[in-house]
Amino acid sequence: MDSSYFAVQKRALEIVGFDPSSPHLRLKHPIWAGILVLSLVSHNWPMVVYALQDLSDLTRLTDNLAVFMQGSQSTFKFLAIVAKRRRIGSLIHRLHRLNQQANATPNQREKIERENQLDGYVSRSFRNAAYGVIWASAIAPMLIGLLGYIRTGQFTPTTPMEFNFWLDERKPQFYWPIYVWGVLGVAAAAWLAIAADTLFSWLVHNVVVQFQLLELHLEKRDHNQDDLHLSECIHRHRLALELGEELSSIFAEIVFVKYMLSYLQLCMLAFRFSESGWSAQVPFRAAFLVAIIIQLSSYCYGGEHLKQQSLGIAQAVYSNCNWPELPPKKRRLWQMMIMRAQRPIKINAYMFDVDLPLLLWVSFLF
Repeated sequence: MDSSYFAVQKRALEIVGFDPSSPHLRLKHPIWAGILVLSLVSHNWPMVVYALQDLSDLTRLTDNLAVFMQGSQSTFKFLAIVAKRRRIGSLIHRLHRLNQQANATPNQREKIERENQLDGYVSRSFRNAAYGVIWASAIAPMLIGLLGYIRTGQFTPTTPMEFNFWLDERKPQFYWPIYVWGVLGVAAAAWLAIAADTLFSWLVHNVVVQFQLLELHLEKRDHNQDDLHLSECIHRHRLALELGEELSSIFAEIVFVKYMLSYLQLCMLAFRFSESGWSAQVPFRAAFLVAIIIQLSSYCYGGEHLKQQSLGIAQAVYSNCNWPELPPKKRRLWQMMIMRAQRPIKINAYMFDVDLPLLLWVSFLF
């Protein structure tokens, strides 16, 4: 494996306090994780209060509720991962072991490297977009204050986000603590989202690898060992299906909450850019919108990729069997494998499946 293998996910999990090397994904730094969650909660509710003070100001309402929803998503994702950390850690280490076993063969290693390279494109894109949100929240208030100082000779303090804090940010002794706490709140939401979403991408691509390795095994048929070959193919198929179903079960609640809130976020951000002019929050909102779009696309792409790869096993079995020469008993066994493969593995979120049709539906309504 090259140095980029699981690198983004490992670093993201370490930042939010987990130990990725632990078989049960141990929460190594619970105090730091608690600070991140506290910073989110301490920003979310003041933002809601600020948004609801004047319902006639739709710009303020949509601005703050969109960020509140992202903070709520990040908090929920983190709590869900903490609750399911044993299952997630077990799934990660199972896939690591399977990849290590298959890495000795050049064809199999090529499949593993290609899928992890695709995951790297997706994970790094979202990570960079999320860090862009952090930098925009940190730099924009400083730039606006600097421009105001150049024009008027007076530095006008602005915070990364607009909310009613219990301290008056217009006073110098309070501004910097509020500013630092505001940037930390944005960073906490971004870090928690990076940890959950890039982990989902890695898991999807490495479950897909198991279906691809099964296809390679189907191509290497030994007519002198048909029974052993059939038994091995069935075992590999059941393993890949089990891994896919476990992944879907782990992320079902996360994906459901995510899509319910992300659609509202997109609508609010679209209104924000269509109806409002320039402010200190515009760079932050623009970076925020890009991050949400990448976030939604990565989930739908991963779900579609897994679905199509699991469906492809049926065609692979059909293409690599010499049907005229197969005895009826073995033919029926291969047919049963085809029939099972025709029911694809899907990332299910209770009310909908996560795939490209879902992304098109959200894009159309957006």
